Amino acid sequence: MDTNERRYLKEIGRSMAAFTVMVAVSIWLLKGHEHSPLRYLVALLPVIPSAFAIRAAIRFFRGLDELQRRIQFEAMAFSFLGTCLISLNWGVLQRAGLPHADVVWVTLLMLALYTIGILIACRRYQ
Repeated sequence: MDTNERRYLKEIGRSMAAFTVMVAVSIWLLKGHEHSPLRYLVALLPVIPSAFAIRAAIRFFRGLDELQRRIQFEAMAFSFLGTCLISLNWGVLQRAGLPHADVVWVTLLMLALYTIGILIACRRYQ
C-alpha cells in the first residue's frame, strides 16, 4: 500500500466515522422537533463530513498513476451511465405499477455499479 492509499484510507475513514456520528446526532435532534424551522439544517448535518470524503476521494484520484486513473474513470463512467439507465427506466416503469423507490437506493446502486466497473476495468487491463 502506497502513501496515497494510506492517506486516502485515513481521510475517508475519519469522514465516514464523522458521517455516522452526524447521522445519529441529526436523528436524535430531530426527534420531537419535526416541525422546527431548523429541521432541514439539522437533517443536513451529515453533509459536512461528506464534503471531506469527496475531498479525500479527489486527492486520492489525483495521486494515482495513469493506468489507475483510467481504471477509475471507466468504473465511474460505467456507474454513472448504468445508474442513469436504470433510474430513468425505473421512473418510466413506475407509471406501469412498479413500486416507488427511495432516493437513497440510487446511491447504493451507483456504488454497486462502480464496484462492478472496477472489476471489469481491472480485468480488461490485466
